[in-house]
Amino acid sequence: MKTLVRTIENAPLCKIIFTDFFDTLTHRTVHPHYAIKLWGKFLRRELGLNISPNELFAIRIDSLTYLSKKHKTRGIELPYELLTKEIYLRLLNVDILRDTPFDTFKRIFEHADYISEISVQFKNEKVIEGLVQFKEKGYRIYLVSDFFLPKRIIAKILEFHEISQLFEDVFISCSIGKSKESGSLYPYILETIGSKAEETIMIGDNMRSDILNAAKYGIQGIHTRHLRHKLRNRRNLFGNDAHDFKKTCSKVESRCAKSNYPLSEYIIHFYFFTERLYIKAHKDGVKNLFFLSREGLFLKRIFDIYQDLNQFTSENKIHTHYFKASRQSAQKITLRPLCDEDFKKIDGVNAEMSLKLLLTWFLFSEDVKTRIIDELEVNSNEIIPDFFNSEVMLKLRENKLFIEEYEAHRKNQQHAFLSYIKSFDVNIKEEGIALVDVGWGGTMQECIYHFLKKEVPVTGYYIGLKEIYDIEPNTKRYGLNFSIYPSHGISDDILKANGQLYEQLLGAPHGSTLGYSIVDGSPQTIEFHEENEKYVFDKLIKDVQEYMVLEFEILFLVLRPINYSHTMAQEYMTNMALRNGIFTSKKKIKFINDLSKGFYQNVGENKVGLAYSPNQLRSSKFSLFKQFLRSPEKVFRLIVKIKPYLYVKGLYWLSWHVNMAYYYMKFNFWVKKKWFPKSLLKS
Repeated sequence: MKTLVRTIENAPLCKIIFTDFFDTLTHRTVHPHYAIKLWGKFLRRELGLNISPNELFAIRIDSLTYLSKKHKTRGIELPYELLTKEIYLRLLNVDILRDTPFDTFKRIFEHADYISEISVQFKNEKVIEGLVQFKEKGYRIYLVSDFFLPKRIIAKILEFHEISQLFEDVFISCSIGKSKESGSLYPYILETIGSKAEETIMIGDNMRSDILNAAKYGIQGIHTRHLRHKLRNRRNLFGNDAHDFKKTCSKVESRCAKSNYPLSEYIIHFYFFTERLYIKAHKDGVKNLFFLSREGLFLKRIFDIYQDLNQFTSENKIHTHYFKASRQSAQKITLRPLCDEDFKKIDGVNAEMSLKLLLTWFLFSEDVKTRIIDELEVNSNEIIPDFFNSEVMLKLRENKLFIEEYEAHRKNQQHAFLSYIKSFDVNIKEEGIALVDVGWGGTMQECIYHFLKKEVPVTGYYIGLKEIYDIEPNTKRYGLNFSIYPSHGISDDILKANGQLYEQLLGAPHGSTLGYSIVDGSPQTIEFHEENEKYVFDKLIKDVQEYMVLEFEILFLVLRPINYSHTMAQEYMTNMALRNGIFTSKKKIKFINDLSKGFYQNVGENKVGLAYSPNQLRSSKFSLFKQFLRSPEKVFRLIVKIKPYLYVKGLYWLSWHVNMAYYYMKFNFWVKKKWFPKSLLKS
């Protein structure tokens, strides 16, 4: 820095400063070629392409080489638009691009280049500080760079670094068709700005392009060696993405685990779900996403944050909506006339229920409930197995008051729900409906589809799928983190084991949706917020969610400059779920136990709280042990419940042996991968 200042000050005729950009004013944390791989990552994500970033990188390099030979010019002198068009045509030719207009492709292509560069750049503060001083003294400063990005993108990068005010103008090789490498750029700039060579000094790190070629035209050069940065670029040729990815995620997981917010490391699961949702929605051409309550409230929040941090233009932005619904409210809108209704949707065909619970489910007034109960002359509180095929149900079906109230309730719910859908002002007939939820089977999705008379496609995007219902072409559903459909493997079994924790951590500050109504001409939801549930959210979940939001933003920033694959993320989530499920600390078990006390079930008997008992096992302990030895992932859902069960019984000190299961499972998975790669073993 001192040499640079002294050299310029000792040049009495110097009035103009040319300066290189990359490795002079800014440096990268990665090898220069890696920024192109990140371009591929962002292009793939925004356009939903079925191609890897590495393949896109290869296509770009091959296109550049081909065009350089065809036009007999250097790659850095090749017009950016020509390269963009060539890559577009290549992707069209192999059916990777189909319905994307060139203008859209070009816009996203350019922005991906911009984002990839600012993700890995940092300023050389000392050199910039020196240039600021010379600018204040009246020197005219010009940016001169050999690069494949055009002037308009470089100008945006300068604005990002807040140094655009330094320069009188910017000269980039690919925008002009001349370069420092060939020497042709120097006389062009001197002529353009009306300057003399003896009045000019060139600052740069490339001895040939910045110093020797400038000297050929009488321009004095200052060589900024930056040996440390050059060595880092060489070093960045080595290493691998998988290591960087794992190290980055481990730091976030470790920080969350050590924080005062138990289970906040689950934000890693939610992050990759959000990223996959974003990619899948773009690939499917989704313009509007409806996040189902209540888990959808937090998922919508982090999805919106993801889009904002993403910095891609509003044209490519997906609109998000918070859609209040529950299994209970969704089942009500699909009720048929009483003579045709079998009530199989309500908590299954073998529902255990009392008359009073059923009448409450219908949201009848207390007066109506009392009158119906009095007319039937039965014990309304008695829990009856297979209620919908019972004598009480037969009597209820014949009760005139119930028939009238049932029909009124059914029609009111359907009318109010239709008004509720219309209030979002989305053309669902043209676009269909894209739902987002935690999972697990798609009950609400199917109810909405049937309510709309199967005329509007309803697609579901879930964290996971654990059940299969009647999937039709217009009710496609995707478990983005895990799924048993169309098939499932070890990762799916591991990730689905603690499903209730996803639900609990995604709690919301409002009650469950019981139904819909019209108030003063506007659709409203009818909600109930159970007191224990409200307490758990306010005292336990709220702060954890706020902390997870902070970690989500950190995750975005630290993962953006890493080119990682779907497989890397899946393996990390699986291993993390395995560790967290088995090595659960006493502190976390207590937190989980407190969370479970507020778990409200708005179907059936409206139970509050979750409890596990070995009596719930449907298989013998011996058969389960054999299953564990053969395919431990199949019983992982039971293994994760052992420590919480012992904690409740005051026997947590006996839980040390559970830890051994982790090492056996890792060994089991290794053996299968190493010695049985054909995956022909029966599980």
